[in-house]
Amino acid sequence: MFQGSSDRPVNTDDLKKLKYLECVIKEALRLFPSVPFFARTICEDCHIKGFKIPKGANAIIVTYALHRDPRYFPEPEEFRPERFLPENSVGRPPYAYIPFSAGLRNCIGQRFALMEEKVVLSSILRKFTIQSLQTREELQPIGELILRPEKGILIKLERRETS
Repeated sequence: MFQGSSDRPVNTDDLKKLKYLECVIKEALRLFPSVPFFARTICEDCHIKGFKIPKGANAIIVTYALHRDPRYFPEPEEFRPERFLPENSVGRPPYAYIPFSAGLRNCIGQRFALMEEKVVLSSILRKFTIQSLQTREELQPIGELILRPEKGILIKLERRETS
């Protein structure tokens, strides 16, 4: 992941180079968004596919389903981080992928959250290999305030050989 066998902490320059790890994180958030749905109040009358939605109505945005739209994510159940490489994201509407909500009420900490995930994952991956001990089907996600696996996630960490 990083050149050499340094034990130094990851720095900002390292994080900028971890493009594929960022794609992995985004794909994981596509399949399992931390917040699987959120609500918004409609601010003005609008029409969606021939239906009038009145001002004041509540709309529920189900990111878990939105992120599985095959128009924007072919074979949506497949884990494919390459979807988020710049050349593969061209033409995708900005609201097709909203793991941190969108618009005026989006998560103000989303950049920090992505950076934090890259720091933690890169630090772990420098020292360990990770193996899942469950299939995706065994995770049984539960959509409450946050999306979480019903019984947690079992993994195996194995220390990497140091050179």
